[in-house]
Amino acid sequence: RSSRNMRSSRSLSAASRGSSVLVSGYAMNVALFVAAAMVVPKSQAFFSAQGGPGLILRGSSQVASASFAPPATSRIALGGSSRTSPLRQAASDVTMAENTGGRGLIEKMPDGHKISYDFFPGANPTVVYLPALNQTRHGSKSFALQVWAKRNGQGFMSADYYGLGRSEGEYVDGTISKWTEDTIHMLKNVVKGPVVLVGAGVGGWIAMHVAIKLPKQVKGIVGVSADPDFTTDVVLPALDAETKKKIRDTGMADIVWGLNQYTISQKLIDDAENMLLLQGGSKSIPITCPVRLNQGLGDEEIPPNRALKISDALQSDDVVITYAKFGDHLLDDEEDFRRMTNDVKELCAKFYEFDLSSPTSG
Repeated sequence: RSSRNMRSSRSLSAASRGSSVLVSGYAMNVALFVAAAMVVPKSQAFFSAQGGPGLILRGSSQVASASFAPPATSRIALGGSSRTSPLRQAASDVTMAENTGGRGLIEKMPDGHKISYDFFPGANPTVVYLPALNQTRHGSKSFALQVWAKRNGQGFMSADYYGLGRSEGEYVDGTISKWTEDTIHMLKNVVKGPVVLVGAGVGGWIAMHVAIKLPKQVKGIVGVSADPDFTTDVVLPALDAETKKKIRDTGMADIVWGLNQYTISQKLIDDAENMLLLQGGSKSIPITCPVRLNQGLGDEEIPPNRALKISDALQSDDVVITYAKFGDHLLDDEEDFRRMTNDVKELCAKFYEFDLSSPTSG
């Protein structure tokens, strides 16, 4: 495999020499891909238009890879002329090719707003990361999952919530129901196949609602400090009268919760009342897929027994809770990532499908 430094230097060198070198550099990697496919049985291809470990072929006993690390803007020779094509799109009216994958892609929602996302097709089920509150899709957990997915040829997708990151909208208008609806749209129209949802914090809350709405598509859930109902039974009771008044009067307020600062809006609080999950008692949540919950005993934002309440409320019998003795709310050190990806690996391994188009399938 080429090292990261070698890829970077090749990119800079190609950029300095012009478009024809970039094209030939790309062709070289395609040649490596083809050559590797000849020696790796039952190869599986995964392409990243953003560079890095872009072409991965996985066989029974060996893995070959080729990488393509383009500069921020590529120049492709077309009949003696050149055309500049940004590889990273901001929110615009550009229509992306269906399911080709890449970073900074745009999906238009039914009500017109646009969601920015990363999608890398691969083996089913696709791993879908749902960020925590106030967080974008580019956090450390998302990166750890992307690395794991690429190394294992697994599909991966993550999107910025409405009002956050590169997605359109005002954060003050973001709610659990809106983020859930957008996620459902992305799964139906972008991923389209089976998924394992990984939800951090509020992402765990959203993942559970998505699983209720799409029971056939969601094959498993991994919750990392999942905190359904946190607005109603954890945060609001602890806020002082002045902060509550500010939220009512201005629509939002910044609060310090645990070790972090969050922006809480009145719309988020009001909408959450209609999205509560833990108020119905034992086996009241109609989710039957496997669920894995990672929770820190040192969580400074939600009570560690929240995971026990979630487990009791789920109808699924396949629920496993892992407590990290000194884990905080973020659960973002190497051991936390290892536990998270191990859970994802386990749930992906539980999924199987038969290719009825192949006479040798099954």
